Amino acid sequence: MGTVSYALRPAAEGSSGPFGGDLLSEAPQPSSDAPLNRPQWASKYRTTLLVCDLVCMIVATLSGYALRFGFDSSAATTVAYLTVGGIICAIWLVALQNGGGYDVRHLVSGPEEAKRVLRASAITVGALAIVCYATKTMVARGFVIGVVPLGVALILLARLGVRRWVRARRLHADWVHRVLVVGTTSAARHLLTVIQRDAGAGLHVIGVCTDDTPVGSEVARGIPVVGRVSEAAESAVDVDAAVIAVAANGLGPDGVRELGWQLEGTGRGLVIAPALTEIAGPRVHVSPVAGLPLVWLDQPQLGRVPQLLKRSLDLLAGSLLFLAATPIYLLTMIAIKTTSRGPVFYKQVRLGINGTEFSMIKFRSMYRDAHDRRAQILDQNEQDGGGVLFKIRRDPRVTPVGRFIRMFSIDELPQLVHVLSGRMSLVGPRPLAAEDSTYTGSARRRLLVRPGLTGLWQISGRSELSWDDAVRLDLYYVENWSVGLDLSILARTVLAVLARRGAY
Repeated sequence: MGTVSYALRPAAEGSSGPFGGDLLSEAPQPSSDAPLNRPQWASKYRTTLLVCDLVCMIVATLSGYALRFGFDSSAATTVAYLTVGGIICAIWLVALQNGGGYDVRHLVSGPEEAKRVLRASAITVGALAIVCYATKTMVARGFVIGVVPLGVALILLARLGVRRWVRARRLHADWVHRVLVVGTTSAARHLLTVIQRDAGAGLHVIGVCTDDTPVGSEVARGIPVVGRVSEAAESAVDVDAAVIAVAANGLGPDGVRELGWQLEGTGRGLVIAPALTEIAGPRVHVSPVAGLPLVWLDQPQLGRVPQLLKRSLDLLAGSLLFLAATPIYLLTMIAIKTTSRGPVFYKQVRLGINGTEFSMIKFRSMYRDAHDRRAQILDQNEQDGGGVLFKIRRDPRVTPVGRFIRMFSIDELPQLVHVLSGRMSLVGPRPLAAEDSTYTGSARRRLLVRPGLTGLWQISGRSELSWDDAVRLDLYYVENWSVGLDLSILARTVLAVLARRGAY
């Protein structure tokens, strides 16, 4: 770990800042023998990603050539198109590099990574078209059409594998950014809570600098206070932090600026965490005004046009799913009717959009007397929702057939009828029982949209999640809805059902 030396210059009168001393007169410079504080794993990650991308491009180039020309083409054609393929690969790699495709800050952020890959691919096609036009070179369109889409698919698939590999390492505190949080204790705790929700993101908080808690005490379990706010830069060296995160309202504008000056030349990153949580990137825009970066927050898209788009998706996809699931309906009804006494369907009053009640149907997965037996096993409830949710991993009231259809979420399929009728949507917060649900405070915003057959709650762990986490995910969906988010959730639902995580 390198140290930081400061070249002191005469200070202007009144230039001392909130970090103590004449900070405006201190020009931080790295000592000549001090390497920048870059994580050692970063170069390994970039190399791995670069090799994977290059292999995918080469495979796509060879496949595109084989699809367009076959294996009986002339040697001259082969050499010419392999040369063109090499040019495409070179342009592609440069576009990815310039577009931040190898930036460790966006590591394991799937949507952001996909966006950068698609943008680089579009630039590659455009650059190739310009080169061919300028040099009057004729390149078979079938070759390009074969190479680029296949290359994009292979690159995204390879990067998905890399992300999972890195996430697995990060769950064991490997390949992480060591983070020092600066700010008030309450803001630091909030930021810590947000960071700990996703260990795979690779942000590992190792300490806090704050002025309202004694040094040496802990703001959370295993997270000590290592210094005052004015000592943030020195404390980062002491605890070997690669990133300093300024929590919301933790420093004034002068304090942030001066902390940035102290970190210059050290290779340590400076992150500003605004008081915006559960807000998706597309709603946040940064616009500088007179040197001040203003963060603009768009309103949630709950207007008529977005609702029309969502309803159209529900009708189209819901109709296709309903028809495709017809054989499953018949087999499930037969299995339920022949193995236990009682009706095939279970009905319960649930809350829909704006709190309107409707009778939701499911395939019956419990014995007929399940409701009467609930009081006998209330003490076995594994949920912490204060009575709102009632889940037991091995519920004795569930029939053998019910356990199977719950495992693969088949019991929810009859709700496609509600999707087609407009009472529910394919994606949205799960409708809870009207008699048990408590919608107070921010939780009432769940009722601004139609309840869904699936949602962020279902693809994030279902019954394994606490009530607070379920509400948090539902609110995130309400605040950040988009057609792209719905499509992403539908795709991930298939994986969640196959994985059977939290299904009981």
